[in-house]
Amino acid sequence: MSAPSRDEGGEKTYPVVDRAPAAMFRIGSVDEQPQVLTPQATLTRPPLHKQASCTRSEAGDLSEPTALFPSMRLVLAALLCCCYMALSISTSNISVGIICMSSCPLHPGLGGTLDWKASQEGYVLAAQNAGHLLMLLTGMWADRLNGKWMVFASLVLCVSANALLPLASPVSFWLAVACRMAVGAADACLIPAANSLITRWFPQAERAAAIGIISGGRQMGGLFILPAAGWLCTQKIAGGWPAIFYLSALVSLLVMFFWLPFGADKPSKQCCISERERLFVESRIACESIGKRTDRSRRVPYRAMLRSKPLWASVLAMVCHEYPLVIMLQFLPNYLRDVLEFQPTENGIISALPMLCLFLSKTFTSSLSSYLIVQREFDKTTVCKVFNGIASAGLSICIGIVPFFKKDHAALAVLSLCAAMFSAGMHTPGVQTALVQLAPPFSGIITGWTYFAVAWFGIGNKILTKRIVQQGSPTEWAIVFQVASVVAALPVVVFTIWGSADRQIWASPSSKLSVASMYVPNRVASANGAQMKRVSSQGSWKSASLPKRATPPPIRKISTKTPLGPLDAAQLRTE
Repeated sequence: MSAPSRDEGGEKTYPVVDRAPAAMFRIGSVDEQPQVLTPQATLTRPPLHKQASCTRSEAGDLSEPTALFPSMRLVLAALLCCCYMALSISTSNISVGIICMSSCPLHPGLGGTLDWKASQEGYVLAAQNAGHLLMLLTGMWADRLNGKWMVFASLVLCVSANALLPLASPVSFWLAVACRMAVGAADACLIPAANSLITRWFPQAERAAAIGIISGGRQMGGLFILPAAGWLCTQKIAGGWPAIFYLSALVSLLVMFFWLPFGADKPSKQCCISERERLFVESRIACESIGKRTDRSRRVPYRAMLRSKPLWASVLAMVCHEYPLVIMLQFLPNYLRDVLEFQPTENGIISALPMLCLFLSKTFTSSLSSYLIVQREFDKTTVCKVFNGIASAGLSICIGIVPFFKKDHAALAVLSLCAAMFSAGMHTPGVQTALVQLAPPFSGIITGWTYFAVAWFGIGNKILTKRIVQQGSPTEWAIVFQVASVVAALPVVVFTIWGSADRQIWASPSSKLSVASMYVPNRVASANGAQMKRVSSQGSWKSASLPKRATPPPIRKISTKTPLGPLDAAQLRTE
């Protein structure tokens, strides 16, 4: 760490390292010189987007990144994107596969050979959400277990479940249910592990963009498997529909071979990362006190979490976001077959169009969110609420008008579905980013709680939809879309009032200096935290960026068990 220097007046000055990068996944230029701030200079401190992105405050910053991987953060984001793509292929293949597997009473020529009732199809689809219920356990352990091996376990489950499903389905309906539960368990391993990895690999300013890239793999997987599944249904390759699941297993196997050598739990365990980038990441996330996974002394503030309004507002918003997406992702091929009467090949291609809109939307809006926060210095909670409000309102309106378009206006129905998914993409810089920012040290637990609730509502959604849609008539599907429209509109009120993207006080670091650096604006900090100095015999503290104040009363010891009250951070002093 660079030593402090003295200006002409004898005041200590420190290199400025508490700035966000000017561009996503940028480490900084080695030609940039350290800037120093005096107490007078802090009053005219330039905004973030006009400052240099990085200084040579660490000796390791002079080491060059590898030629093959100039940014391992970007490589890790791409690898997790591929993992999400493999998972999406495994979760989405059943939506087209089931219309080729089971018989259809309304359109006999478009069905398959398995004599499954509508209720049994609902159980097969809901089995995946039953596997999601394991996320309550995997989420609680995601911050303690190695994230690399949790992702690997997810890929193994995807390979096994997809390879066994074509063999098990003709034998027993319940074996097919078991295979789909294994796919849900793979989802339960991947999502908490990925969120935990994001908090350990990406500084706060980069997380929205990273989440957009990583979660975009879901839409990329859907864009690949839906048209491919529709085409394979009409072919005789490997028996038709079984080829869908064999292809899904092959993709997961390929991703697994790339993840094993290049995936890592944190920057210090990545073999290809440069020393410069490792120090950059570790210095940016040091004040968050995420801690080691093997640290068993850290206590989880369950009581404060249960009473946190922003946390539960985010959970409800995620449930309301996922509810209509289940219909769009799992039942859209059935709707296109029953109401708009598309053939299997056309069905797969058209089902992929809303996926494409969702992918483009979340990729663009996530980058826009990072630009507004980093470059334009907008409040991150305001940005999250605005994006989430637009997403929920647009999704509700567009889904609500879909039943008004019949077979003769199929193009307008598809356009409304695409607009609905484009709106849903704005949830990524909205509630999904807020969930990661609320409590980085406990991101795995929060993810587990959230998707545990999503899984229960997903099970109810799929069973309810199959109970409503018995014959596949337009009236039955209208009820399904209208219910989804009402549910999608709820976060407009709930998240806008009680939601937040700021780190919660119960998730604050236990270090007094770290807590002080969170609350004092423009505090000059070193790579290891805020640097203060004692300036009088009374024991008051003076920061290089703050005017001198009278000696405040001592503060109580900060503990993760007891939520910190609303303290004025500028008055913090040592006990």
